[in-house]
Amino acid sequence: MSYCIKRSAVKLTPGASWSDPQWANAVEAKLEICTHPEVTHRPDTRVKMLYDDHGIAGVFHIDDRYVIGQTTGDQQAVCRDSCVEFFIHPAGDPRYFNFEMSCTGNLLLYHITDCRAGVFEELPQSELDKIVRKSSLPKRVFPEITDPVAWEMSFYIPIDFFVRHSGISPELAGQVWQGNFTKCADASSHPHWLSFIPLSKTDFHLPAEYTDFIFEA
Repeated sequence: MSYCIKRSAVKLTPGASWSDPQWANAVEAKLEICTHPEVTHRPDTRVKMLYDDHGIAGVFHIDDRYVIGQTTGDQQAVCRDSCVEFFIHPAGDPRYFNFEMSCTGNLLLYHITDCRAGVFEELPQSELDKIVRKSSLPKRVFPEITDPVAWEMSFYIPIDFFVRHSGISPELAGQVWQGNFTKCADASSHPHWLSFIPLSKTDFHLPAEYTDFIFEA
């Protein structure tokens, strides 16, 4: 189960919504794998990605309930909020990145060697500020929204970010990286953990189990 990041037919617009025409040729992925059989809330979660000569863009759409967003800024424990995540391991880089985005647009981002051993670099705010995030929800969601609600999270990462930190060629066409898409909400009244790909356990920091992310040539 690989994922193809197609080349955009138009110049990417950071922050474009799910229905924007720029996504017309993007591959849609659904996050429906859960290793916790007791989890009852499994929101319909979908994602699309594209790239162009300047950046990589993605957008999540979630038909959700029990949505919560209490973090107040970047580099906080956004996984406790209603959260979507993009894990990516660029080719040739011994480390991977965890782009974890709360439903309110806050970002947690490390450059990771071994997360569970605490071996990672916390990226500075100056780097996070270069990554565009746009949520359809307010900057704070509390108390929890218990009724059904649809929300979106779009993101845009300049290619220069990966050139600086991973030493990749800025010509992405044909490159094969590894990664995963995930969704969680650890501190909601109905916690859940969803993945695009099968995992051996409920731990999203398993880079050896990531699937191919193929940049269309």
